[in-house]
Amino acid sequence: MNFVTLFITALALFFAPMSGGFIGSDLGQAQAQKAKREKPKTRRSEVLGKAAFQRIEQSQALLGEEKYLEAFVPLQAILDSERFKPYEKAVAIQTMGFIYAAQGEYAKTIERFERAVATGHLPARVVSDLTYNLAQLYLAEGQGQKSLTLLEQWFAALDGEPSAGAFALRAQIHLGMSHLLAAEKDIRLALSKAEAPKQQWTRILLSVLLQQERYKEARPVLEDAVERWPGVKTFWQQLTAVYYDAEDEKLAFVAQQAMHVQGMLTSSKELSSMAQLYLYHDVPIKAAQVLQSGMDAGTIEKTEKNYELLAQSYRHAREWRASIAPLTKAAKKSDKGKFYEQLAQSHLQDEEWAKAEAALEKALEKGELEKPADTWLLLGIARVRTEKYDAAIKAFRKAGDDDDTARDAFRWIRSIERRLAEQRNAKTGG
Repeated sequence: MNFVTLFITALALFFAPMSGGFIGSDLGQAQAQKAKREKPKTRRSEVLGKAAFQRIEQSQALLGEEKYLEAFVPLQAILDSERFKPYEKAVAIQTMGFIYAAQGEYAKTIERFERAVATGHLPARVVSDLTYNLAQLYLAEGQGQKSLTLLEQWFAALDGEPSAGAFALRAQIHLGMSHLLAAEKDIRLALSKAEAPKQQWTRILLSVLLQQERYKEARPVLEDAVERWPGVKTFWQQLTAVYYDAEDEKLAFVAQQAMHVQGMLTSSKELSSMAQLYLYHDVPIKAAQVLQSGMDAGTIEKTEKNYELLAQSYRHAREWRASIAPLTKAAKKSDKGKFYEQLAQSHLQDEEWAKAEAALEKALEKGELEKPADTWLLLGIARVRTEKYDAAIKAFRKAGDDDDTARDAFRWIRSIERRLAEQRNAKTGG
């Protein structure tokens, strides 16, 4: 498995909808809100008496005000009294479950819902709803098999066509249990039933496809996803990885630019990587702007590597003077001479000969240069420009020790000797 494959798979696993996804949207919010605003469900054969109705209505009002502890008091009064019927007690237990759900205490919610069902006094429709909720809750608690068993019971007892959400829930359960084929079947059914795909459902389908390395199939799904939800960073990251897998570097670069423009890249690593991409795609001035603004704002770390990248960006953009500051900082941070050598080259472009000479001397002093003979050659040229001919000859002789630079070095030496001879002749009148 290559690097891109590993990257895509990691994204798929990391950003796959986890076991609590449906709970937060369906039960913790919708069902809790439903419990707050609806009157208790009844069945034809049994109705709530006035006293029970008032207590449960009082509990629901307190739940609506998020006074959770107080909401339990009227319900407990129903359970503690012999005057209330079994049906009324079952409704009280069920309502307690919704109070726990609103607080995110799913283990206690499960216990209350199961107790309510076990009474045998709730209508079939209510039992069906609670079974569905229990499947969600067990999923949130990481008990996939228990969740799946309950949901299958719900499907089997259902009178009518299951909703798209039910298929999506089962798909999520299958995904959590690594039943990828079953998850794909269910999520495609869910998507086919929906007028427009939900983001969470699209995530499930993508998790299935990306974990199986079916990148060609994932590509149109991701392209649709970034169009529908352009502000979701995960989709852009996955799409970028898919483009790289297809060796479509231009589109991958466009996707990364989209993330940058939307402000999705915030870490030092992300921003410096973006700058490297601009440089790679021959937009050096944009790379320099990303780095410079990031360093000024403190969002990009002021490391030797980043100073080097900034200087490199300016140099590629032929902004020689702008490259001097980052090169100077990189040179001071580094124990190698290469940055002083690059700094000297920037000074040479601006014909700052004395500054170039000083930088080259520091480069040779620090050492560990890739081609020190080239550095000696440049030092000799800088010294010629400042008319330090004897020192220049010494530098050229050092450069002459290397076969690759010997020819140029001795040509410079001969040129200096001729110039010095001409000067002597001029003084003596010869």
